[in-house]
Amino acid sequence: MTMLPRLQAEERMGAISIGLLSSGYADKKDVTHAMRRLQAIAGGGRRKAAAPTPETLAAVGIEMVIVPPGSNTAGEAGEPGDG
Repeated sequence: MTMLPRLQAEERMGAISIGLLSSGYADKKDVTHAMRRLQAIAGGGRRKAAAPTPETLAAVGIEMVIVPPGSNTAGEAGEPGDG
C-alpha cells in the first residue's frame, strides 16, 4: 500500500520540475518547500503528527484537566497517599 503514494509523489515531482523549468515564474522558496515534501513522501518519509486537542483526547476517552499555574496541591489534606 505504500508504493502508490511514492509513485504518485514521483510523478508529481516530475510534473512540477517540467512546469517550473518552462514557466520561470515560481518563487524559489515555495518550490524548494514543495519539492522537499514530495521527495520525503517518495522516499517513504512520514508526516508529522498533529498535537492532540482536548476535543480529540475526549473523543478517545481521555479526560484533560487544566490546573492553574502556581496551584500546589502536594500535601493538602484528603490527597491520595496521605496516611
